[in-house]
Amino acid sequence: MKKKTVLATMTLFLLLAAAALFASGEQGDPDRLFCREELQADFLRFRQLLEENHCCLYEYSPETRMDSLFDTGYDHIRDSMRLEEFFRLLAPITARIGCMHTATWMPGRFFNAREGDMFPLMVRLIDGYVVVTGSYNDSVEVPVGSILLEINGLPADSVVDCLRTITSADAFNPFFTDAQLTTRFSMFYASYFGFPERYVVRYALPGRKTSAMATLTPATIGSVREVVFAGFSSPPLRLDILDEQSTAVMTVETFIYYDKVDYFRHFMDSSFLLIKEKGIKNLILDLRGNGGGDPFCSVILLSYLEKEPVPYFAEPYGKYSELARPVPPAPNPFTGNLFTLVDGSCGSTNGHFCALLRYNAIGKFIGTPSGATYKCNAGRNTEFRLDNTQMIITLGRSTYSAAVQGMDKRSPIMPDIMVRETYRSFLAKRDLIMERALEEAANSQR
Repeated sequence: MKKKTVLATMTLFLLLAAAALFASGEQGDPDRLFCREELQADFLRFRQLLEENHCCLYEYSPETRMDSLFDTGYDHIRDSMRLEEFFRLLAPITARIGCMHTATWMPGRFFNAREGDMFPLMVRLIDGYVVVTGSYNDSVEVPVGSILLEINGLPADSVVDCLRTITSADAFNPFFTDAQLTTRFSMFYASYFGFPERYVVRYALPGRKTSAMATLTPATIGSVREVVFAGFSSPPLRLDILDEQSTAVMTVETFIYYDKVDYFRHFMDSSFLLIKEKGIKNLILDLRGNGGGDPFCSVILLSYLEKEPVPYFAEPYGKYSELARPVPPAPNPFTGNLFTLVDGSCGSTNGHFCALLRYNAIGKFIGTPSGATYKCNAGRNTEFRLDNTQMIITLGRSTYSAAVQGMDKRSPIMPDIMVRETYRSFLAKRDLIMERALEEAANSQR
């Protein structure tokens, strides 16, 4: 359907949508079938939301491409579709915008209605393999370190390829895409494929070519959410002092301390005071898995690392206006050797922070390419629900850029020292990135 006809038909479809919503009240039932008119109304609303509210809809996919995606998606709507079938029309469109904050999400009731039917295995992509890293259940039905070969008869690689199509990332960053889809694998699997009658997997045993089959006990959505959203609960910040190596290891899993900025500030104040009192020469800043959070927190950390006052944001952005001015140095700044650990999960505010370290030549990066760049789209009032399916659409209404120049917005923050996890290192329970950081710290003392 062409853009010029959207508004002409919107009123009729919204009336139909309202009537259906009032009559049903079953939007979260994963087994419910939606009629064509309900889905068309939701799709038109979906398109309208993106076209009228996204700050830069055509930044990475031109308007002609987006129009084609919208038109094709609309044309594929048919009568009596399930939620996951409609999701497979919407999610690839939001993924092609190239904005990590713009995505299609299943409503919570979709999962709650089948709360005990989630895929139970935690996985990670290592050396191209889909590796089992744990379970959401207490029982271990597939050994950790096993390589998934099939899930319900579909090759595991094909499952991953399907989930890549629905995963949003800034500038289509492949490192962020893979980190996200594996972190949220269980929820993404249900969103894309729905809830099967059972989960049958074929897998290769750890470090061996021998394969085995297992019918898995499903997990609960509560156990999945507890792990997936652990960073949203403001986990404790950590500082470990290795006195003999004159090295401190600071672990910042997230910057999500919006209502705990004072806690974040106190931790940084006390940590850097201790580092100064002990005369620590090396700081390993572990930002792996840090998907972003509050700039008012990350700027505190920057104030301890900057060599001279530098602005945080390129422009004064609303409540963050003060961060466009040079950031005053903290009382006990760190002046030694900084080694920042990054991976594909690093996004949003963490991207701003790392871009500033890179641009101002503050320390070295060790690990894999970051999942972010110097800019991202976010803002307030960015979550919407479609009337009939209740699917959640999040979108970026404003652009936030770090105060840098000449950096490529399509390129991730690249490590100075590239270190990737390997399948062998995982089996041996070795952290190659941390090992290399400790080695670099030791070499800096010689």
